[in-house]
Amino acid sequence: MLDESAWQKLCEQNGPEFAERVHIPGLIQRPGVIADLILEAVRAATTRVDDDDSDLPTMRAFRGTCLDYDASEKLMSGAFPGSPARARSGGGGRSEIHSWLSERGGNDDICLAINGVETWDVELAELLYTRFIVPLESAGVPLTRGVDWYCFVAGTGTTPFGVHTDAEPSFIFNLGPATKTAWTWPKSSLSVLKHGRPRTLDAEPLLPAADSACLAPGDFLLIPAGMYHIFRNDGPSMFLGLTVYPEDPEQTATDALFHQLRRNSGRRSAADPVASAIGAFRDVLGDDSVERAVKRGAMLRRSSGYGAPPRFPGRTIDQGPPYTVTRLPIVMAGKSVFALGRELSIDLGGLADLLKPGAVVGADELRDAATTPEREAAVHALIRVGVLRSVGTPQ
Repeated sequence: MLDESAWQKLCEQNGPEFAERVHIPGLIQRPGVIADLILEAVRAATTRVDDDDSDLPTMRAFRGTCLDYDASEKLMSGAFPGSPARARSGGGGRSEIHSWLSERGGNDDICLAINGVETWDVELAELLYTRFIVPLESAGVPLTRGVDWYCFVAGTGTTPFGVHTDAEPSFIFNLGPATKTAWTWPKSSLSVLKHGRPRTLDAEPLLPAADSACLAPGDFLLIPAGMYHIFRNDGPSMFLGLTVYPEDPEQTATDALFHQLRRNSGRRSAADPVASAIGAFRDVLGDDSVERAVKRGAMLRRSSGYGAPPRFPGRTIDQGPPYTVTRLPIVMAGKSVFALGRELSIDLGGLADLLKPGAVVGADELRDAATTPEREAAVHALIRVGVLRSVGTPQ
């Protein structure tokens, strides 16, 4: 499915800065496998459970260079009809999603962007973590600020944002079925975009100065942070993108401080807002709460495979044993277990020995390990958050 040696080499030789443009033809040897899992994620993301609209996907629909709010709403609320049987057929469902975009969006020129796409499908989340994130982690690439897996689906046109840069390196995987053309420029070569202009929609005059690459299905392109780029769809295609957020100790500390301040906000009086703010600041710096918040956030993020907390556990039906153990990290710290972006206050005891990534756990093993009411409650908690998933459970 993946040229693992080429990916590992990229992680080791180009990380952690990823400061050079790299094109690897055929990195994904079977792009249809990932495409099918993304289609499953789109199906789950656009299907409301019990008419619950509180858990909506992060989806945007663009028409040309404009964000189309009406199309975005229609796509979020109009279930993609791809079924598991059809969607897992080697990429054949990719034509279905373009038909769905046209029907729901009202136009053939719709470009769909989805952030956190892996949070909607367990197989996709586990595949992306084990095949792509683990090599980054083993190569020493800092991941404490997390990652974002995103997807763009379009049939025509160019990047809605025009010629632009990103603050982080962009990892682009073309999943086809059509090719994509990418143009990139070093920042120094685009004087027209200086003086505070972060992007331009008029790409045509700039193309002669660009480096171009035709991305066939399965090709990979690494675009360094700050490098101008734009993509053109040469036909209906889908690409998977990865953003690795760089280390930022100041931002990490600020986030933790803000989190603790918000947690303590109910204790303060609004009579003197300035004094209240100063007092709140002193309180959270007077103990180890910020340090604990930083460590807790890091463990929660790692337990999600460094992405957003998974959405799929709440949509998974427990059909009883045997169970498959999640391949996402399970982090144990004291009396807390961090798994799939959740913190559980449980004592695993002998259950911990059963939680090997991808292992199958049967009824007899669970019975032997869960010998007390507390252990039985721990088993139920592991099932509820998705650490244990019934073998063959449909999404």
